[in-house]
Order: sequence, then C-alpha cells, then structure tokens
Amino acid sequence: MNKITTIFWDLGGVVLTNAWDRDQRVQVLSEFNITTSEELNEFGDRHREVAAPFESGKFSLQEYLNLTLFGMPQIFTHDQFKEKMFEQSKPLPGLEVLKEVAGSGKYFLASLNNESKELNEHRIKHFELPNYFEAFFSSCYLNIMKPNPEIYRAALNISHRKAEECVFIDDRSQNVEAARHCGIHAIHYLDPDQLRAELGKLNVSI
Repeated sequence: MNKITTIFWDLGGVVLTNAWDRDQRVQVLSEFNITTSEELNEFGDRHREVAAPFESGKFSLQEYLNLTLFGMPQIFTHDQFKEKMFEQSKPLPGLEVLKEVAGSGKYFLASLNNESKELNEHRIKHFELPNYFEAFFSSCYLNIMKPNPEIYRAALNISHRKAEECVFIDDRSQNVEAARHCGIHAIHYLDPDQLRAELGKLNVSI
C-alpha cells in the first residue's frame, strides 16, 4: 500500500452539521413563520430548481434568496434570513478527529465539499478551519459538485497528488463510491471511533 500523504474531508455531516440541508431549511423557515404546506412546498420547489447552480458557485446567496423567497410573504429582510442560515452550522464530533490528524503534522489536509460560497466562507472563518486545512476544494470554487468525478480529479491535479496516496472521508455513500472509482482510498463516515479505526487500517497516524 502506498503511504498516505493527503486526506480530503467532507464538511457537512462529518466535521460540521450540514449548512443548508432539508432540516436546516425547515428550521429557518419556521423561525420566520413560513410553515404551511403550501409555503413549504413552494419554497421546496424553488430551492430544487436553483440548488445545484447555487452550490456550484453560479448564484450568490443574495440571488438564491431572491429566487427562492421572491413572491412569498415576507416580514423580514434578506440579512435577517442570512443570519439565521449561518446560525444552523454547528460542530460535530468528527471535528475532534480532524484536529487529532492535523495535530500530527504529517498530512496535507483539505476540504472536498459541496457548498455555496457565502455559507462555505462563513463556516471556514467561524470554525477556524484554516488551522487544520491547507486548501478548500469546494464546489463553489471549482464549479463542480460531488459525486461528479471531475471534482475529485481537480483536487488531485491542483494538489499534485496521486490518487493512491490520498484518502477521502464523506458521510454519503454515493460520494465515497465516486472517489473510489477515481482510485482514491475512501471512508464512509459513520462516527468518530469508526473513522479512527478506518484511518488506522490505512496507517494514518492520529
């Protein structure tokens, strides 16, 4: 087995809670009294139409909100809504594993995640992720989303790493399988202890 030099980490579901998944959307909408089935369905339909370009960096957060909230009853400002969106991000136990691996100083660590630009940058700053990651291969910067194989190849090319010396960690099996098809060692994250064990099998020091 090639020595592992590089570990790519998903953020939402591993290191942090998801930034703007269904649970977060429902929570924020409820805080602004957007709760009826008709309202939720309308927002859901609008979200589905723009979610991919939003996370691929083609729409700003302001544009996303214009497209999803436009025409719905509003008694709040876009800035108030954005603030509640940002508040949904919380640390998960996987963050402690990341800190342990980063503390060894032996690996090139980078995020490899699907995220819209403003939410991504809020999370990077708020949780001080540059303390652990040397690069951020996010969909909003690369304009490609997992599980498209091109995002994994882009991360390898930009970091000048070979697939066999890399590990990718994600909580979604589809993304894990896509990484494996690119020749990258991949771990389907379940919990911190399982992650430590899987990294140990790859001789990753913690």
